[in-house]
Amino acid sequence: MLDPDNEAMIFDIQGFSVHDGPGSRTLVFFKGCPLGCYWCCNPESLKMKQEVMYRRTKCDKCHGCIDRKICPHDAISASGPDEYITIDRTKCLQCTTYDCVEGCYHDALALAGKVYTLDELLHRVERDAQYWGGEGGVTVGGGEIAMQWRFVSRFLKELQERYIHTAVESSSMGNWEHLRHIYEHVEWAFNDLKHMNPEKHRMGTTKSNRKILENLRHIAGMANEGKLRQIIRIPIIVGYNDDDENIDETAAFCKDIGTYEVNILPFHRLGESKYEQLDMDYKAKDMVPPSDELMEHIASRIRKAGLECYIGSNTPF
Repeated sequence: MLDPDNEAMIFDIQGFSVHDGPGSRTLVFFKGCPLGCYWCCNPESLKMKQEVMYRRTKCDKCHGCIDRKICPHDAISASGPDEYITIDRTKCLQCTTYDCVEGCYHDALALAGKVYTLDELLHRVERDAQYWGGEGGVTVGGGEIAMQWRFVSRFLKELQERYIHTAVESSSMGNWEHLRHIYEHVEWAFNDLKHMNPEKHRMGTTKSNRKILENLRHIAGMANEGKLRQIIRIPIIVGYNDDDENIDETAAFCKDIGTYEVNILPFHRLGESKYEQLDMDYKAKDMVPPSDELMEHIASRIRKAGLECYIGSNTPF
């Protein structure tokens, strides 16, 4: 068990990001998410536990992992001498050592998820400080940061005390009594809004949007008091939330809460290979990205409602 105040499960840290806040930034991705969006590009973010990812492109079928019995739970097998290995994920649930990752000579097995203490994570991100320039800083996302809100709030507070610019990316799915501790230490907030209809939101993400809408209103209130800058991000999923009715309702909601900046992001399939690495079904395999014409159409409707709308990475920082 993690100490929720001093330990966090992180699945990635990326430097030199220029799309998730002003300047050059370091992105910290927290593991665990209460949603189950069928188009999710980070399936390794969903569970708040370590997971083995099997990269078949690096496996040469040597079966050394089997012959040397490096898995203490006998979770690795192969159906033949020239076949790729198979991992029994139910047996992996018992594991705490993940010896298979260290024991693979070809780096075909990787571990998604690393535990950091607060001091360790602060030290890690501050290594990048020389590349942030005058406007950069740290952006935290997930997964969903509300899943590890105690640690995230302490981490952001420590960053601000070091005069490091803070930003978050979040679905806003969580209890406001938890989230408010995070947003007290946020300067930029990128908040997803996937659908306005509660049932359609549930169909696409497994959860209603009721809490999300309530939390977005709270965050907008903080933005309107000058405490942070809020940008609503909408992932455009063809056939799900790209219809005029949903876009118009989304724009009306943003105006109602006093948020006037929207960033629309086209669906992409860059995370498809990670589903295979985790032996998960990729439900978006037959989906297509929205056309440039559709993105422009959506942006024009949002702008006609009196809001700023940025397409893709064209957000002015």
